Amino acid sequence: MMKILLSNSKAKAAAKPSDWLRGALLAAIAATSAHAQGSAPAIESDSPAVLQHVERARALAGADLQTPLFLCRADSGAVVRQALDQGSSQWLEPTRLFDNLFFVGNQFVGVLVVKTSAGLILFDSSSSPDEARDHLVPGIVKLGLDPKSIRYVIVTHGHWDHFGGAAWLQKTYGARIGLSQADWDLIEHTPPDSPGIGGHAKPTRDLVVRDGKVLELGDTKITLYVTPGHTPGAVSAIIPGREKGKTYPLSLLGSVAFPPSLEPTATTGGLLAYDRSIQRFAQISHEAGAVGILNTHAFADGGLARIDAAANREPNAPNPILIGAPATDRYYALFDECLKAAIARPHGPDDSHKPTVPPKS
Repeated sequence: MMKILLSNSKAKAAAKPSDWLRGALLAAIAATSAHAQGSAPAIESDSPAVLQHVERARALAGADLQTPLFLCRADSGAVVRQALDQGSSQWLEPTRLFDNLFFVGNQFVGVLVVKTSAGLILFDSSSSPDEARDHLVPGIVKLGLDPKSIRYVIVTHGHWDHFGGAAWLQKTYGARIGLSQADWDLIEHTPPDSPGIGGHAKPTRDLVVRDGKVLELGDTKITLYVTPGHTPGAVSAIIPGREKGKTYPLSLLGSVAFPPSLEPTATTGGLLAYDRSIQRFAQISHEAGAVGILNTHAFADGGLARIDAAANREPNAPNPILIGAPATDRYYALFDECLKAAIARPHGPDDSHKPTVPPKS
């Protein structure tokens, strides 16, 4: 059974997103997944071309990659909404995945913590300052780590459920905050009332993640890649997981939900760019020898079950995060087929009517 970290009623209330925040994220999901609004047909009425991609994805999934198949559904956004509604207040026990890699979060979204000889690197920051203070930092402490040693926070993409705690971590610990150029622009120039981004404390622009950047801290090197699609500049990474003296390359995909339009918009990279990103990052992961997949939205790729297995792992039992290189390759091939199915469906309107991101002065 998944271990849930039970807290007092006050903490539970703080953990649950406010009505405004919940509404904002629901609107963001709708904006990035038009299929969820019924603008695309259900699978039963899909065209033969779409169904061909869906069937290929199902074949690739096998018995072990069933969870991410929701991406092939015309209403895949409904799965994300369900994860938000049911999982955002269900906090997991902070979990060690490897000797140097940890997960702190809830059943909707979390933070991956990388321990190095010179401090901590975080991927994402929780959804708000309150969550960073009341859940992320206590979780880090419970894992035997020192939050004062947080050196970097790499935000996978510019939505508030990923950057919401970054400004607080920046102010409290002096952590350096990294996003791609495109997603820095996204969060800085989006109007305050924009769903998914506006109305939230934004970190001060700091580290601009360039494609192929090697982030080095102490004994650890992590290579970062800009993978447009879900947002204009989502960031993915190859992370070394270490256990018992061995190092295992792990593939972190920095996004999940599909945008509604083929081409880039003010707030997304578009489906075509997303598909190119997945194909490219799949090749990068393969060449790196990646033997596991990661996502800060652990519900989306089967990660919740693997985290649960890691939390309940017997001594000397195999590491459940290590699914192997063939399964890692199949995951990205499955993802690609689901994207191709989405491309072949009718598309919702883009957001060209919204204010575009102005150039930086």
